Amino acid sequence: MKIPEEITIGGHTITIHYQSGLVSYNQAYGIFDPTNLRILIDADLNYSVQCETFWHEVVEALNFFTEAEMSHNKIQTFGVLLHQIANSMEGPDECRNKKKCR
Repeated sequence: MKIPEEITIGGHTITIHYQSGLVSYNQAYGIFDPTNLRILIDADLNYSVQCETFWHEVVEALNFFTEAEMSHNKIQTFGVLLHQIANSMEGPDECRNKKKCR
């Protein structure tokens, strides 16, 4: 899958950014920042992990906007499942370490 540069949720445009060192400094592969309407993904991760992290942060955003109060465990599960669905809609090798997809 190609990670988009931005997404829209409920009329809000959320931009996607890459930042090295999120795992080292924030102990997170990614972060949804509701104040600045952006998703940060660790630039140093393997591309397939970046894809999964993108979906996780999308679910974090949905959780925020809907006030669903999902547990982090449920957010993680939904993120993994969305990643799998996105991959199943493409050819089998589309999201395997292809940074050129960005």
